[in-house]
Amino acid sequence: MSSTPTPIQPTAPGRRRGASGIVYAWLRGEILSGRLKPGQALSESEIALKLAVSRTPVREAIIALESEGLLTVRPQVGTEVAPIDVEAVADGQFVREAIECRTVALAARRVTPADARDLRAMLDRQARAASRGDRAAFMPLDDELHRRFCEMAGRPRVWRAVENVKSQLDRVRFLSLEDPAWLETIHRQHGTIVDRVLEGDGDGAAKAMSTHLNAVFDSIATIARASPAYFRAAVAPA
Repeated sequence: MSSTPTPIQPTAPGRRRGASGIVYAWLRGEILSGRLKPGQALSESEIALKLAVSRTPVREAIIALESEGLLTVRPQVGTEVAPIDVEAVADGQFVREAIECRTVALAARRVTPADARDLRAMLDRQARAASRGDRAAFMPLDDELHRRFCEMAGRPRVWRAVENVKSQLDRVRFLSLEDPAWLETIHRQHGTIVDRVLEGDGDGAAKAMSTHLNAVFDSIATIARASPAYFRAAVAPA
């Protein structure tokens, strides 16, 4: 396990309170970010010591994360980080494409000068993170842009629907960003989407978003060649 907790965590789909909530949020963030790799064994006692809690909330968090497909618990053997479920990745990508291609098309019809300034500023922040190779900073900026498109479309609450289905997808996204070239690629794709939105080209924005979201399958192929054990099964994009 990584030696110290990090302040940057992927967004959890629900709100959990108390010690078990702290453990859940930290463990989930470590798994989604790739700091805990698929197949890596976990120690309840080590986690409890690191986070200064008893083992009971650790067990509660593990049960919750097992139900999400992020941990594998084997009685009398132990707990380990589950492999990435590529069928769940495909499901998450399917939902994102259905929602986000629609939202960028709507955003292109409703864009204002203030929106244009916000989008350009977001791209600038992404460019700075990409130039540093800072994937921990880039990922929240990535989500910020996608969430902003939902807001521009007048559908801010649909972002929660996206959050609820993208945990396995986020694992691939974080692992892909270990290659610095992917940061530049994603930033460039974001720039194309923003250009189409600001031009009022809804169809073009939707097409660019579809291309961007489907790039996850290229990431899977690349990561699987180096670390096939990270994945539960193979899947081809629809």
